[in-house]
Amino acid sequence: MIAKKVLLVGNFGVGKTSLIRRFVLNQFSEDYISTIGVRVSSKVVLYENKEIKLLIWDVAGTSGDEKIPKAYFLGASAAMFVFDLSREETYLTIDNYLESIRHLSGLKDITIVGNKKDLLTKEELETVIETISVKIDLITSAKEDENVESAFLQLASQAIK
Repeated sequence: MIAKKVLLVGNFGVGKTSLIRRFVLNQFSEDYISTIGVRVSSKVVLYENKEIKLLIWDVAGTSGDEKIPKAYFLGASAAMFVFDLSREETYLTIDNYLESIRHLSGLKDITIVGNKKDLLTKEELETVIETISVKIDLITSAKEDENVESAFLQLASQAIK
């Protein structure tokens, strides 16, 4: 079995921890508990007939202008940038955020996930997708368990490239 360090990064309150809890424990809670620093979880996934142990680093959210310690990025095989579809401030400066992540991690490809789909109507979602300057890889809802597994499997596929 191979182990791969993967990162979840993004602004505070976008649902990084909720996505991880849904994926690892199949649980969801409405309670917001801010991550301080970094929290590491793990789960073994089967991808292309290989067992991969994902070491999932839940990096504390920022308000966008704070710097994330470079040490968190060392040795990362893949990263997922999570934003909140219902909060414009979490995706307006997405280009700058992604550039910073690429610089700190050395990773070229970053999985981009819009979370909290359950908070938007179909029309609102379409407007958000048109507004965002980068290609969104997946639209998820940790609450409704929509595309969560797919997001982490995409991360696993990136990690073994």
